[in-house]
Amino acid sequence: MDLSLAQAVAGAVAQDALGAVGSSALEGLLNMIRQRFRRDTDALSALDEAGTDAEPLIQALARHIERDPDFAEDLRDWLRDAEARSDSTPTNQLRHSTQNTISGTVQGNVIQGRDIRGRFSFRGLRGGGE
Repeated sequence: MDLSLAQAVAGAVAQDALGAVGSSALEGLLNMIRQRFRRDTDALSALDEAGTDAEPLIQALARHIERDPDFAEDLRDWLRDAEARSDSTPTNQLRHSTQNTISGTVQGNVIQGRDIRGRFSFRGLRGGGE
């Protein structure tokens, strides 16, 4: 199973769903995936929810990649083309769709994270070595 390919593609889809990539940049990829998933309602649902939870899409892509080597090659081609179009977004960055940046003076608490689920509170946290 080519899980890394599934993760890279799901990362690209999730970036687009979150508005991090122009929607026209991924239109061909989304059409290709929708065509492949057309008879798999669970996979289509995973594609629609990729912006909030990419894991079901990764699993769906991995299943379809394993079943169809031509689909896998089409995805690899798309990733290569996307990397060639944008030198600032290499393929390995697509695998990790979270990028945190803090600049300037920060007064108060800052937490950087990825995939935080459940409740979160700053209560009880103290910054500045207090």
